[in-house]
Amino acid sequence: MTLPNKDTQVPGWIIGAIILVNMFLLIPPVLVAKARFSTSRATRIHVFYDMDQQQKYTAQSSNDLFRDGRSSRLPVLGTVARGQLNQDSHYYWGTVDGDWANSFPPEVDVNAALLARGEARYGIYCAPCHGISGHGDGMIARRTAVSDYGAWTVTDLSSEKGLAHPIGELFNIIGHGINTMPGYKSQIPIEDRWAIVAHVKAIQFSQSVDVAEIPAGEKQRLESIEKAPGSDDSQPSEEGGGSQPRQGR
Repeated sequence: MTLPNKDTQVPGWIIGAIILVNMFLLIPPVLVAKARFSTSRATRIHVFYDMDQQQKYTAQSSNDLFRDGRSSRLPVLGTVARGQLNQDSHYYWGTVDGDWANSFPPEVDVNAALLARGEARYGIYCAPCHGISGHGDGMIARRTAVSDYGAWTVTDLSSEKGLAHPIGELFNIIGHGINTMPGYKSQIPIEDRWAIVAHVKAIQFSQSVDVAEIPAGEKQRLESIEKAPGSDDSQPSEEGGGSQPRQGR
């Protein structure tokens, strides 16, 4: 057996250097992996800045160049966003020649589908206060009537006050609110607001129709429902403890 020649053996310091270099080569991928799955308040290291960091004024920042100290400038007076000119005042605002409209705009086709849509939207946004039948006896009105904050008087849509609102004003009230009622402009699209107006007018008509005008068959059907066991036509009291009633919707 021949012994290995010492001249052919790799020196130990070279092996150690190779191991050390490989260990250093593992550091970058380890740091990259850590950066991908960890969070920090410090700014990340950027090799190529591109447009990640710019010398600019961000929203709500200050700028001493302007007298008011704001970097964001207001739009020019009269500026209208694209697609929001809304020149048709009848359809978008419920007015005709500066007065409340007494009719639906030509874009609105009052039919069974519109009434069904209005009934559904009314049940979501209006019934909680005004009630299903529009008498101002919704669940919110019932609960506030017995609360410690005083009664919350909600307008009966079939009352003289409710009937006094023209069609265009009802549309405007739904979008922008009135008294303690908030506006639903951001929640209800324009076409759905007109649908709710159609349903409200149907409610008002149903509450103000003369009994003599009801067909005999329909009158008998309504009377049978009224006399059915378990039916309760009583209205909740609007009197509640506490302070004086608030201004109604």
